[in-house]
Amino acid sequence: MNLRQLYYEHKFDRIARRLGEDYPRGRSSQRVAWDLFTDLETSSSSDLFLGVYGDLALMDLFHEFGLINALAGQGIHDPQLQLDLTDAYRHVLRFYDEKIEPEALFAELVFRRARLSDTMESLGDEGKYPSLHLEWILLQNPHRRFGRDHPMLPGQEYPGLALGDMVLSLIAALGKNLRMSAMVTVPASIHSALFFLKCYYTRSPAIHAQLLAAKRAVKRIGRTEVIWAEHWGDLLEEETGAVYHWEPAEMIQPLRDEIKAWFDNEDGYQKELHETHPHYKIRDDIQIKTLDSGEVLREVVSGSE
Repeated sequence: MNLRQLYYEHKFDRIARRLGEDYPRGRSSQRVAWDLFTDLETSSSSDLFLGVYGDLALMDLFHEFGLINALAGQGIHDPQLQLDLTDAYRHVLRFYDEKIEPEALFAELVFRRARLSDTMESLGDEGKYPSLHLEWILLQNPHRRFGRDHPMLPGQEYPGLALGDMVLSLIAALGKNLRMSAMVTVPASIHSALFFLKCYYTRSPAIHAQLLAAKRAVKRIGRTEVIWAEHWGDLLEEETGAVYHWEPAEMIQPLRDEIKAWFDNEDGYQKELHETHPHYKIRDDIQIKTLDSGEVLREVVSGSE
């Protein structure tokens, strides 16, 4: 976890303690009264986000946590919150700027309450460990355009929102408030996995070691270059020459001490992690260039593909 995230974590914890249990989390534009926690695993429907939060309460929280001011710093001055609660087991939070239209979408997150998917060795009964699964996250700024300083990444329509550390800390604060043991996600792309690597562990130590190696390659070669090389099949393991591809894998952010201890165990997870030492490079005959438009090109500089 970097210093900025530590700052947000401590700040959000202080705010949560100040607000306390009496904060009207269920305050909603769709209802007058507010309910306490409703378990989505046993409930067939809910008119509150994750069974707890109303839309008005969420907006109040985002103001308290400083998100609304931070969005203004990114040129988003009139955020409109939309909650999709039609699926009782998968709740969707969307943010638009000024108007609820597809081209104004700047954030979309899909959550599902569940349990850790299987028992971690030494943790015991997984039923004791409820988790909040982040099934999808989109953070983008529709007011900005790609350029040499903000190159396009695979699958992007707009540049990122530039509030990643704050949003990850907000998600963790949400999980803690719901008394979750962990946050869980399965990133579909290498750049999403590197984003979550800031405070999440990959369930498999071997896969986590590969992701750490990709992070080292980013520092050595460049973020844009490594991400596009992986996308094109040009990121290689130095010793074997094998192509490295990120295969979507479960990543976990511990929110309880015993979950954190499982990952910090020097005789378990950490031992296996340190026994794996991959190193990656970009294929020798490939050059990756970023244009002024932000488009990224692949060029063969010598030999043949």
